[in-house]
Amino acid sequence: MIYITRTQKSLLVAAVLVLVIISGTIYLRQEKATEISLGEAVELKEAAVPSPAEVEAHKEPEEISVYICGNVKKPGVIKVPEGTRLDEAVRMAGGTCENADLNAVNLAYRLVDEDMIYIPKIGEEPKSTDKAIPGVSTVKSINIKEPGKVNINTAGANELETLDGVGPATARSIIEYREESGPFESIEDIKQVKGIGDGKFNSIKDDITVE
Repeated sequence: MIYITRTQKSLLVAAVLVLVIISGTIYLRQEKATEISLGEAVELKEAAVPSPAEVEAHKEPEEISVYICGNVKKPGVIKVPEGTRLDEAVRMAGGTCENADLNAVNLAYRLVDEDMIYIPKIGEEPKSTDKAIPGVSTVKSINIKEPGKVNINTAGANELETLDGVGPATARSIIEYREESGPFESIEDIKQVKGIGDGKFNSIKDDITVE
């Protein structure tokens, strides 16, 4: 039988206590290290996921359709990114004619979908509009200065079809002609449009005007 003295027992107990303390310290350190690692991983994950504001900031602008007409070289509907400035849209419409009055419009205006911008000529009286935007002739429809007359430089298909003998095909030809060749300088120029001869011109000449 092995006998252990009191001194040996005391040393053994002390050694066991030391081992317990060391083991506990190591365990606590490991737990803390694990918590730190998990915390860093969560922070990295959160940093990698863009916020809604960041996603919105990098979102590509939507494409919109606007109608640029009046004294520009290529009037018509053009597609531009939303928020495009009017001066850029005018350049896309071929630029302005020599008699265009750019002081009458706000070239810094940001365009929105379905805008209709009319570029007036020098000396032309402002047209009344149904959409008030300071410094910009932005309209859904243009009121003709001369009652009962259709402005063949700005009228849409529906308005052109109100003319005697002008149907959808002819109205489309008129619009295509001015988009390709620029605005009509006189009402007689409409005879350059396919389908409009002297007879049809004589029947509509009293009902049309140019601006």
